[in-house]
This record gives sequence, structure tokens and C-alpha cells, in this order.
Amino acid sequence: MTDESDGTRLEAKIESADIDHVFVEFPDVNGISRSKQIRTEYFLDNWEDGFPMNLLLLVQTPRSEVPEDSGFGEEIGFGDGTVHPDPSTFRVLPWHDNAGTVIADFTFEGEPITAAPRTALKSVLDEIDREFGHQLYLGSELEFYLLEETESGYEPATDNKHECVTLEMEAVAPFYDRLSAHADDLGVDLTLFHHEHGPGQLEVLFDYGSPLSQVDTTFRFKRLVKRTARAQGQRATFMAKPFGEHEGSGYHLHVSAFDDENRFEADDGDGLSETGRNFVGGLIEHADALAALGTPTINAFKRYKPGGFAPYTACWGDDDRTASIRVPSGTTRIENRIPSADANPYLVAAATLAAGYDGIRRDLDPGPPADDGDLLPQSPRQALAALEANETMTDLLGADLIRGYTASKRRELRSFSETVTEWERTQYVETL
Repeated sequence: MTDESDGTRLEAKIESADIDHVFVEFPDVNGISRSKQIRTEYFLDNWEDGFPMNLLLLVQTPRSEVPEDSGFGEEIGFGDGTVHPDPSTFRVLPWHDNAGTVIADFTFEGEPITAAPRTALKSVLDEIDREFGHQLYLGSELEFYLLEETESGYEPATDNKHECVTLEMEAVAPFYDRLSAHADDLGVDLTLFHHEHGPGQLEVLFDYGSPLSQVDTTFRFKRLVKRTARAQGQRATFMAKPFGEHEGSGYHLHVSAFDDENRFEADDGDGLSETGRNFVGGLIEHADALAALGTPTINAFKRYKPGGFAPYTACWGDDDRTASIRVPSGTTRIENRIPSADANPYLVAAATLAAGYDGIRRDLDPGPPADDGDLLPQSPRQALAALEANETMTDLLGADLIRGYTASKRRELRSFSETVTEWERTQYVETL
């Protein structure tokens, strides 16, 4: 339900900003922003009732291929739902002098669409709030590659592994300056920025916030990065492994729990509390499902490697960057290191919180920290099958979401299997 004061502020902001049109945005199952561009007068007259939007857009592949058996195609006659702007998310777009943006939620025949990623996250948060009660916070680290477009293809914007090298961070200063200016105007809090391990690989850290607002920030940030790069004549990608010989890009989600004190911290301040251990236990228990939602592409599975900083097994450790679940030093919190940068932040957050919550309600214990554990799924097919078989996560995230997500991902797999690559021609044209 929309807060009346939020609605009043939305209308006042739009009228005072002198904007011509509003992008009504929503995340599809891939985390891609899709939208309608609506003239201001029409938006102001109709936003409270919402706007029609093809429901199939929720589950199309990144290249807008149509999956089968998603629940949103022929099953409903390829019909429309309604997108309802959340007025608290309205921002004036800093790269346009005449446009605003607002994030919207989906309904169908008056009921929330549980397969919509933002709705799924809100549903998980409502369940946790009813049963758990502690205030949860999220922080995140997100890596991406900044690229130059050349005659031979895309090349990294810096020329070597310059992790935190000041000179190379300064080399991308024009990009950062524009990014930072737009981020401030858009209300995106960039806490820390540095050059990562791969050439052209950058990382941004966001400050902690309430889960929905923090994920909304991450969603906006990904579009902001790509838009800023294009304005610089460059390209930015959150593709998990754009170069086989270089590091993959991750999306690390940090979770903390507070009411009057840190509920993940032991009473003596040394290590995890029982609640914290149970939360970790839930993440280990449901690691296969976390991998399915956090490793959403064929390419992303190439990020996993033994002994590296990308997870390979379902294990946890104290301040151990090789573990899939890490308890960092400093303020006691829990970090999910499984997701890749191309993952949908709403689904990563929803799955992480759902898995941890299940660990708390079932008193799951993760055992002692270990540098090894059960192998994470090594292919999309294996991961999707594990996700579908996980009754607990299906219940917490919603069967419609699991159905739509897996249908979309299987359509991607079919497209890949039908594509003949240059590698195949190199291997077989002359030899067979």
C-alpha cells in the first residue's frame, strides 16, 4: 500500500523538477531494468492506478527470447499485468535534464505477482519480520569491468593487474568523476572505489542500509555504471567472466542483524552468536539454491575455481576469502560470496535472507569453520535442478518465481546449445 505522504512528495518532486517524462522501471528475473517511458501529465493522472505492462517481460532472457512454461506466456494468453510505481523510489535522472525514474511493482488481476523479483524480496522480508523480529541490514561489494571498444573487440580499460594501484585508479578518473557526480544526484551511496585484480576491473562498495532500499540502490547502480561508461565512449559489463585469463567479477552480500545489539555477535564479542551460527548453517544448507540464483549464466560458472577467491565448495570461514560464506573481521556480520556480478540483486538478497532465516528457525549448525565442503553445482542444469528440488526455498521464495526463473534460464541454455561457436569451427572444420 502506498503511503499518502510518499505520493504527495512524488507529485511535488515531479512538478518542481520540470521534467517531461518518467521511466517506470522494474527488474526482470535477470535483474535487467525494463521500463515504459511515460509523459509527465499522463503519469501524474494515472500513477496511483498503475500502468499496463506485458507480464512476459518478467521472464524473458537477456536477449528477450521467450521461454516456455514460465507461467507468464501462453498460460495467461500473453496478457498484461499492472506496474505500480513505488513513490519512495522516485529520482530525477542526472544524465537527462527532463526525465525522472521510479521503480515499480507488479500485480495481476489485483494481486501481487510473487514471481516479480522485488515482490519476492519483500515477501521474504515480511516473513522474517513476523517470525524473527530483528532489524536486518545489507551491504554489498560489486565488481565490474570497464572496457574500451576496439577494432578487434573489447579490451580492458587498464592494461594489467593493478589491484589498488593508485596510478591506475587515477587513469580511470574521468569515468569515476562522472560516475560519482551522477551517483550523488541519483541518491546512490558509493562508499569506496578501487581497482580490482583484473585489468580494467573495478569494485565499488555500498554503505549498509535496510534490505529493500539497499537492493534498490544496487539495481540503480548497475544501470548507472553502464550509462556512465557509454557517455565516456566506453563499455562497462557485469558479465561474470568476460576474459578467460582474468579474474571473474563477484557480487558479495553482507548481512547483519541488530535490535538493541548485534544479534550475530557472541555475548563475549568473540565470534558468532548462536543466531549467527544458525544463519550460516542455513546458507550452507541451501548453498546449491544460492548458487542457482547467484550464478545465473553459463559464463558465470567459469568464475568458480578451486583455491581461488570465487567459491568452489559450500564452506564457511572466519575472514577467509576462499570460503563461500565468510565472517569478516570488524563488525560481526555474514558475507555471501557465492553470487557473481551478473546476478539479480533482488533474488540474491531474497535467497540469502531466506536461507539464513531457515537456518535460524531450524537451529541449523554449520559445524566448525572449514576450507572445504560439498562441491557447489558446476553447471546451470545441475544448479537449476537443485533449486527446483529445494522445497524450503521454493516455499519461501514462491513457486511462481522458481518456475519463471528456471524457465527463463533453460531458454538461455537452449539458445546456447543451438549456437555454433568459433571454437567449434577451429577445432573441427579442418580436422573432421
